[in-house]
Amino acid sequence: MVNREEIQQLLEAYLFNRANREELDKLLAIFSTLDDAEFEEVVRQAMRDDAHTLNADFIDNRVEQLYPQILSKVRESSQESAEPTGESKPVVRWIWWKVAAAAASFLLLMWVGAKFRHRDVPQKEIAAEVTTNQIVAGGNRATLTLADGRKVDLSDRQQGIVIGKHIRYLDGTEVIDSAADGKTYSPDIQHFTLATPNGGQYQLSLPDGSRVWLNASSSITYPGAFNGGKREVTLHGEAYFEVAKDAAKPFIVNTEKQRVTVLGTSFNINAYSNENLSKTTLLTGSVRVNAKADGVVSKNEQVLRPSQQSIIGDNGRTVAVLIVDPTTAVAWKNGLFDFHGLNIDEAMKQIERWYDVRVTYQGPRPTAYLGGKMSRGVRLSTFLEFLEKDFNIKAEIQRDRTLILNIPKDTNH
Repeated sequence: MVNREEIQQLLEAYLFNRANREELDKLLAIFSTLDDAEFEEVVRQAMRDDAHTLNADFIDNRVEQLYPQILSKVRESSQESAEPTGESKPVVRWIWWKVAAAAASFLLLMWVGAKFRHRDVPQKEIAAEVTTNQIVAGGNRATLTLADGRKVDLSDRQQGIVIGKHIRYLDGTEVIDSAADGKTYSPDIQHFTLATPNGGQYQLSLPDGSRVWLNASSSITYPGAFNGGKREVTLHGEAYFEVAKDAAKPFIVNTEKQRVTVLGTSFNINAYSNENLSKTTLLTGSVRVNAKADGVVSKNEQVLRPSQQSIIGDNGRTVAVLIVDPTTAVAWKNGLFDFHGLNIDEAMKQIERWYDVRVTYQGPRPTAYLGGKMSRGVRLSTFLEFLEKDFNIKAEIQRDRTLILNIPKDTNH
């Protein structure tokens, strides 16, 4: 009998890159023992067990749409493995493991909401006819601006880049072929800007080994090499940092309203220009946060400890400190929306950035509070179903991706 709880645990480990080789082998081995009916039931049950992020109708719809694709993929690969190849049996067995891996990948896509993009549909056609069900979640999208002003569209099949003597993707392939490009790069003197659009996210490994996860509609400017006595970057939007320790070179993040100084730690900064508050949330280590107004760093500062969050308001002069659950601040990095403590209007700002829409309201601006978590992989229509069911808020989408929310008068009570 298949242990569905074990499958869900293995899926979670794989989804969030925590699975070791033994766990991955176990997951694929389970897939290889199931017939069609069992496989579909395991898919459905594993998703249903995570119902706090997905509703039942969504689960059923995604299984009905994607299960035939999984089955077709498995059968195609199985036929390939059955053809005479002159190879020994172990090779055929390896092909089956590739089939199982493909099935696992499709299953994971299904579990987080299937991040499909309609790249082959002409843009004019999308603009002419668009529904909320067509608006899918964001993904790995970013541009890299070089010192000479040129912009490079980064691959959406990659998760991030590494800056050093060369500019490479995380898998080692070069972003820019210097020989073919005919230009040389001097990282010691050049600055780069990595920027994500609405609906985009990307990772960055800096020259000192520090790692940055950039959320949607954000940018970070940094040097090709950290010279002198400090490591300094500039952030607009939101990013999660894991800073390499170097006591001789403090790491400094500048935003519009704050200056954050660290030696080696992990923390999240939310500094979107359309948000009323600028927040820094500490996970490990310690950081010093200085308020900043009109480009001037003030002496008003706070030192944060793990599970503390600094908040700077519109005036840019006061730094308040709260005790928080830091996992809420970094839920986006782990593929989730966490709506705890957010009202509808605040949550819609995240929706705007991730689904690349512009939200307007018919009726009063909603202040009722949400709760719970939702996968960032689901389609926009899934979230809107929640709003209609729980708050009687009906939505309509226009051709220019303006999302109109019709707010009942009693929503805020």
